[in-house]
Amino acid sequence: MSAAELWERLQAEHLVEGARPVAEARAAPWFVRVMLGIAGWLGAIFLLLFVGVTFDQVFRDGSVALIAGGACCAGAFGLFRRFDDNDFAEQFALAASLAGQMLIVVGLAAILSPDMASLFLAVAGAEAALALAVPNFLHRVLAGSGAAIALSLAINQYGLHGLSAPLLGAGLVWIWLAPQRWAADGRLWRPLGYGLVLALLLIETFRLFGAEDLFGLARESVRWIELQGPLIGRGAVAALLVWIALAESGRQALPPARRLAAGGAALLFGLLALAAPGLGSAMLILLLGFAAGNRILLTLGTLALLGFVAHFYYSLHLTLLGKSGMLAATGLCLLAAHAVLVRGWFSSPAMGEANG
Repeated sequence: MSAAELWERLQAEHLVEGARPVAEARAAPWFVRVMLGIAGWLGAIFLLLFVGVTFDQVFRDGSVALIAGGACCAGAFGLFRRFDDNDFAEQFALAASLAGQMLIVVGLAAILSPDMASLFLAVAGAEAALALAVPNFLHRVLAGSGAAIALSLAINQYGLHGLSAPLLGAGLVWIWLAPQRWAADGRLWRPLGYGLVLALLLIETFRLFGAEDLFGLARESVRWIELQGPLIGRGAVAALLVWIALAESGRQALPPARRLAAGGAALLFGLLALAAPGLGSAMLILLLGFAAGNRILLTLGTLALLGFVAHFYYSLHLTLLGKSGMLAATGLCLLAAHAVLVRGWFSSPAMGEANG
């Protein structure tokens, strides 16, 4: 039986109305799309290597590098606009755009001093402009993440160590706790939200392993804000945790006592996380994933939480007995939290009536 005959029978039974819908074009199998993407990257890499070897002057002159980088990004923008849903063209354009961004950074570094915050602010501005202009999901994730990391490096150059995490956290709260913003322009804000999440996790991870020393950005701390900045940043992240807990419990229409309990639990966790770098940021992502119903954020937040807890555990200067006691206490707290959640103490009355 053909699709037209089936539609006629359904119409005869008064199960459907109107004209038969037009069949959508069948998407290519995933392995074909993967191979097309790999082919696009290979083609772009070989082309850029040829251009780089032939015109090595591009990497020696900052102005020429800026012009070449802008041309690559403009060409990528044209490919994204012209060949939408074409895997080969999109991956080719993505590789070309990343190469163009690298040339822009090289050109800006040749013109501006790497020790100045203005370099990182210029890079952040260029990445933000590309994230807003180029209509591609993955490109917006990477460009948004690059802009956030460059902004964090600029903040670090001003001596405000540790204050980039709460700034990015506030941006995440502004994006992920506003469903109406997704409805208005989800193709823009959703990838930018993922980019900020990626940047926040990278910044917290780099800080744990001394990436500031690796990139030559660390300086001797002589001011109070440089010494206490990381602690202030973790305190600001704790304040964001409390705000998210109160806002989400209010959105769930919980009674005042339960809202206060949710805020108190978030405050307690935030205070405990003051001694564990990265822990508050991971919990922030986890709470935003719960509030937005986003499994990707829930997964990233859970993995980050486990990773930062493991790092904190192995960096403690305690005996094995002390560490074992801490793990046991943590397990008891988690079991108590599970019991509270299973009993539905934090569920709204409307949800309880619906389940009943």
